[in-house]
Amino acid sequence: MDRRHILILVTPAYQPRLAGIARYARKHGWQLTILDRIARNPNGWKGDGVLVTLRDNPETAVFVKSLMRKKVPVVDLTFNCPEIRLPRVSGDHFAMGKLARRHFEERNFRNFAWFSTNWLNVHRLRYEGFSTPNSSTPNSSTPRWVFSEEAPPDRLDDFAWFDRWLGVKLLAAPKPLAVLAYDDADAARVLGACISAGLSVPDEVAILGIGGDRLICENQSVPLSSIEHDQERTGYEGAELLDRIIGGAKPPAKPILIPPRGITVRPSTDFTAAEIPVVRRALEFIKANLGKPIGLEQVASASDVSRATMARLFERELGRTVGKEILRQRLNLAKKLMSGGGRSITEVAYMAGFCNPAHFTNTFRRETGLTPKAWRSNPQKSLFPA
Repeated sequence: MDRRHILILVTPAYQPRLAGIARYARKHGWQLTILDRIARNPNGWKGDGVLVTLRDNPETAVFVKSLMRKKVPVVDLTFNCPEIRLPRVSGDHFAMGKLARRHFEERNFRNFAWFSTNWLNVHRLRYEGFSTPNSSTPNSSTPRWVFSEEAPPDRLDDFAWFDRWLGVKLLAAPKPLAVLAYDDADAARVLGACISAGLSVPDEVAILGIGGDRLICENQSVPLSSIEHDQERTGYEGAELLDRIIGGAKPPAKPILIPPRGITVRPSTDFTAAEIPVVRRALEFIKANLGKPIGLEQVASASDVSRATMARLFERELGRTVGKEILRQRLNLAKKLMSGGGRSITEVAYMAGFCNPAHFTNTFRRETGLTPKAWRSNPQKSLFPA
């Protein structure tokens, strides 16, 4: 088989997406030409196919349309230009928005906001997924617009002005507020505006990004939670689809959508919202005492109310019992401990407050469908969908 010559026209040049393409290219002996931007159309290029990310660059669109007229196979790795009919392998952006909504609803948030510094089709899909309630949460609302045309594009790089502008909007929004940002870079801008405005993250404003960019998320004053956009799989399956089309296969009628891998939970959303002060104190007590043998009696005593009052207020505020909340938090703590590596299952069991390793294993398998050992060996072990 002749060596395929493939043009990679991908911007931004996310390393996971390029790694997926590279993995397929090595396996099949491709020769790659990589351009991360087009200053002008690469008119001299000749090859077998193209992987592209169509965005709002008109020059790229003109070049791709010229390739289509020449019957050169092209696969788009995003979904920003649906009006250009191409085979596509894209992240499932609507599903990302729905996952964010579920993440916040499970933490009892009822006030939602969206933030982005741009508006393309992918932004719209994420926003629409986020706007769709996943449950019958009382008083659940459509996300408030935090960013709008009020902030001129030419002021986006004026960080002092921008922080003041966004801070005013965040201060005016109902609390506690759950913000989904288009990506991790936008999430970091929300965090900066919160800090400048004196807002506490996550108990006043919880912030969730998309992308799984560890460089951004882990190097903030409050580390940012992020939805893991499976860019590596998108790149690999996009390359695989292009190879099939070059070989004569018929392009799929609809885009191939790659689901998100889950959420890496960090302090920016590691919080359960509660409007009732007694329940807030109870949640703080539970979080601080997960390794101890606690239940309804201890939680009620620490909050200076009767067991019956605590049970009633907890059900009213969170829609679940104290026992279920303790279990939820213990399982999440166990996942974090296991994802860090270096600890045995026995150590994790006791540190997360389970009475013995067997009880931990049986409970974990009942709640997740996997044993702790199987979960730890899963490639997605660092993700916490709950």
